Amino acid sequence: MKKKISKPILIGGISLIVSAVLIGFVLLMIFGGDKEEVSTDPLNLYNKVLVGMPKEEAEKLLKVEGSAKGKGFNYVDENTGYGVTVSYKVISIEDMEEGEAAEAAETTEVVVFKQLFVPDNSYLDGLVNANVTADQVNSLTEGMTYEEVKTIFGGTDGTEINSAYNRKDATTPYSVKAWFNPDHSVAYITFLGYQGTVMVFEFRPGQ
Repeated sequence: MKKKISKPILIGGISLIVSAVLIGFVLLMIFGGDKEEVSTDPLNLYNKVLVGMPKEEAEKLLKVEGSAKGKGFNYVDENTGYGVTVSYKVISIEDMEEGEAAEAAETTEVVVFKQLFVPDNSYLDGLVNANVTADQVNSLTEGMTYEEVKTIFGGTDGTEINSAYNRKDATTPYSVKAWFNPDHSVAYITFLGYQGTVMVFEFRPGQ
């Protein structure tokens, strides 16, 4: 003979199950819901750092420990193998623009150089973004705008791989953009300003 479960017990049991599910959901949101997505972008760390940024802020954003390399530090993304090499320097207030100087300490250690870290040539495959020829590169002239270069290169944007502090004008850093071809040949263009005017250009054949 089957026993009937009284309504109060049945309702109480359902309430306990619902409560347990809600508690589990809340715990998931607290301890597991705020995990950062793993980035597969080769420029993930490179793009976090800006020239002129205080060292303390840069390292806080990078969230990985740097290893000494020459006069700078290497920060590598263990998920992709790519990273960024950064050099810091104490910049005097006189060298900084007025807006920054107003809030800066007497000695401010800032990012003066950053470069995309690529472990070896096999990683160039993950950076391919163009099909640029040596003739196209050699047709460039000093002073051309970024948009003019982009038009000559078929409308393809370059990838910034290097940026350096400009002591003459802190608001206009030097910027090297690269167009990576499938055969590992690369067009390197140095601009005055992020997307400024051409200073130097080079086509490097694949190896």
